[in-house]
Amino acid sequence: MPSDNSDEFVVDPTTDAGDAYDATLDPGADADANVTGLQDQAQQAVSDGDYATAADYQAQAETAAAASGDTADLTGPDSADLQAAATDQQTAATDQAQEATDAASGDYAAATDDAANASAAAAGADASGGGLTDDGSADTEQLDESWANWDQETADQDAQTADSYAAAADSDDATPSDAADAALYGDAAAGEDQTAAGLGDEGAYDEAGAAAVPDDTAVDDSAADDDSAPSDDDTSSAE
Repeated sequence: MPSDNSDEFVVDPTTDAGDAYDATLDPGADADANVTGLQDQAQQAVSDGDYATAADYQAQAETAAAASGDTADLTGPDSADLQAAATDQQTAATDQAQEATDAASGDYAAATDDAANASAAAAGADASGGGLTDDGSADTEQLDESWANWDQETADQDAQTADSYAAAADSDDATPSDAADAALYGDAAAGEDQTAAGLGDEGAYDEAGAAAVPDDTAVDDSAADDDSAPSDDDTSSAE
């Protein structure tokens, strides 16, 4: 006769304690959140203009993503690009500091080149890092130093002319106008020296006169309407 199994425990196959999903218990969710958080910090550093810190956070995000086996959440510039941006950013600062040194010594041609190099490095930093750190100050400084160089060269030429007239005035063949011309060119040279020094100081890094241009790239070249004066693209002044 059949046995009585009514006392046996039967498990209900419709009950599964594992059906409820708890995201807090999912290690993958934690990894994704970590990667996202690190990248958020990297982008905040970019917004703050600190590419070196951004590169560090992005590298941590990449390491975390690789460890989780899922790199799909990685976005924006990678750590290599951000490090390149940081290097360019430091190069720009170094070039602008050198520009101040050269301007202070009266070498406005070198200062113009320094500012041009700083401008290129600053633009390169933003191109690699995706930020907006280039305020255009190096462009303004480049133009100021270029003008300073042009005025200095003109001053040197006028000083030589003044010396020639002064020598003529002391010679046996002196004319009545020689002494007056020597004084005229001497005064012009002194004024141009002063103008060059003022522009050199204005163009120096961190000086009040080196104001950033509004759109990061445009340069106020209204003074360049004078064809005899240097423009931002004038390379003759740097020779």
